[in-house]
Formats: sequence, structure tokens, C-alpha cells
Amino acid sequence: MKTSLFPALLLAIVVVSTGIALPASAASLQVAPTAVTLTEKQNAGALWLTNTDEKKGLRAQTRIYRWTQDNGEEKLEATNDVAVSPPMIELLAGQRQLIRVIRTGAPPQGAEVAYRVLVDELPGADEPEASGLQFLLRYSVPVFVLPAGDTPLKYELDTRLERNGSQVSLVAGNSGSQHAQIADLTWVDATGARKAVLAGLVGYVLPGQTMRWELPTDTAITAGGHFVARINGEQEEQTLALDSAGR
Repeated sequence: MKTSLFPALLLAIVVVSTGIALPASAASLQVAPTAVTLTEKQNAGALWLTNTDEKKGLRAQTRIYRWTQDNGEEKLEATNDVAVSPPMIELLAGQRQLIRVIRTGAPPQGAEVAYRVLVDELPGADEPEASGLQFLLRYSVPVFVLPAGDTPLKYELDTRLERNGSQVSLVAGNSGSQHAQIADLTWVDATGARKAVLAGLVGYVLPGQTMRWELPTDTAITAGGHFVARINGEQEEQTLALDSAGR
């Protein structure tokens, strides 16, 4: 099974039924942490689902997929290498529930392997069909299973620009053994002047994969400049050196 993966951690899913009503509160389901890492010695990790509504219960479903990238596109595939438990949850008002992320096989070799846990808020059983517009949440939480051995993991990014007519994209390849989470992409020109290009989370480049992101049309790529970004949550910015052939 394959399904496309939206890059955002949190998605709002709109379920439309007949009638008109105000949207139900969609912020009551909370998931933490925002990512899970399993080392060689860990067979399981934890997610916490919390219902912050003080009056109303909710239902949710959890599923886990192998996460890959193919030709610049995110892919999710069914897997038996990891599991989540329990798959169906009912949370009373103010209640929280532990979700276990379980590695069912041996750790990978050479490089980390990535998965995604999808947490879907389900329509309430007591919601009438004609309740109108209902907003439901989906969380997509990265899970990284680290390989066996003591060799330090690291990302190795190669970046270049790709032009298609007037559209310019940043292409990033990762030849390392660790994912690279790219955030706060900024262009710094030859004078040191800075311009934010893509704020917040830009996306991930998994080991051995290549991703591309379209840049805003007003991005001015000038001689002598370079991109900087925050990688894997580090406070210090990293320079993304551009391949001269792709400038």
C-alpha cells in the first residue's frame, strides 16, 4: 500500500455532512513528542495522546507506515517492521493515553530507517449526521529507527538550484546515514544582507534520498550569496553550499 505524505506535522481534515453548524473544537487532541527515536537497544518508544477538552471525550486511531522518498516525493508504505499499540483509543475529557511504538525486528544496518505514525481523530459516535462541518485532526509523527553499531550517524547534504522556466527550486541530496530536517531557509547575499526564503519547517531529506522545494518567485539569487538553514533543530545555522553547476 502506498499513500502520499503531507509534509506538515498537523493537518486539519474536514468532514462535511448535511446541515450548517459551527465547527467542532479541533484543538482538543494533542500528541507528544513531535518525533520518536529508537536506538539499537530500544525495542519500544512512547507517544502520549491527550484530550485537553474538559467536558467531551474523543476517539482516535493510530497507524504506522514505512516512510520513504522517491524522486522528490514523500511516500508511505505498509510495514511489519514496527507496530503501534493500541490502534484504537477512546479518551475521556482530560484523559491521556500512552501509545507504544514497537520495533518488531532487528535494528537496521548502516543507516537509520524512517517511519511515520499517523494519529487520526475520529468522528464522535454521538455526533448526529447533520451536525454540519466537523474539523478533525491528523498528526503525522516521524519515527527514526537507528542502526546497529557504534559508528556515529551524520547527514551529508549536497544542494543545487534547479530552474524550470521562471520557477527556481532548491534540490538537496543526502548521502549520509542520518536524516536532515531543514528549517528556516534564508538567503544571504554577498553583502551579508539576509532574506527569509522558507520560514519554519521546510522538510526532511532521508538518508540516500533527494528532495526539492520550490522557492518563492521573488527570491533573488545573486552572485556571491549562499543559503543558510537550521538542521535537525540545531540553534546554529548551517551553510548550504550550492553546486556551482546548479547555480
